[in-house]
Amino acid sequence: MTRRSLRDRNNAAMAPDPETPELEDGPQAEPPSPAGTTTTDPEDAPTDPSKTATKNSTPKQTETPRKAGAAARASATARLGIYLTPVEFDDAKAAYLTDWTNGGQADTFARWIAQAIDSHARRTPKQRADRAHPKGRADQRTGSTRSFSIPADTVARMRAAITADQQAGRWPSDSAWCGEAIALAVDGARTENGGTLPTPPPRLPNRLVR
Repeated sequence: MTRRSLRDRNNAAMAPDPETPELEDGPQAEPPSPAGTTTTDPEDAPTDPSKTATKNSTPKQTETPRKAGAAARASATARLGIYLTPVEFDDAKAAYLTDWTNGGQADTFARWIAQAIDSHARRTPKQRADRAHPKGRADQRTGSTRSFSIPADTVARMRAAITADQQAGRWPSDSAWCGEAIALAVDGARTENGGTLPTPPPRLPNRLVR
């Protein structure tokens, strides 16, 4: 065996090991994160609902509407024709103004008429018969039919009272029955006013105001 020189031994030491493969350049693995921690992209982070809620996101509470049926009943009226002579009509207007002066609540003539009809309907058939002032048919027609807008429930009570009067043996017409109601209301106003009534104006105000 030939002995190698010092130079040959040095060159052999500096040569790479043929059994050891060279490392390829590539992406280096990132060091693992500490245990128990994760990294989250800000765009993928969950949103806090309390921070994204706006003042418009809360539904507005709406007022519960009134029942249409109740409103319709409150505003329903009926036209009622009542035959009155000029004297009866003037007395009714004077009684209406007198009642208002003495603290009455009816601020329109139609409401005063409705109030008179309601008061008459609350009487019993016997009370109405005792206080009625039957009038015979005049030889000459001197009055006229006046039309009033009356609450429908007042008209219903009037119809019920007329039916009760018929069952008791009295058969007044609607107009005559209302004439009795107005005549009794006039008598009451005159009594409350010391036995007299003022002279009413030819035309009443649309509404009285205190």
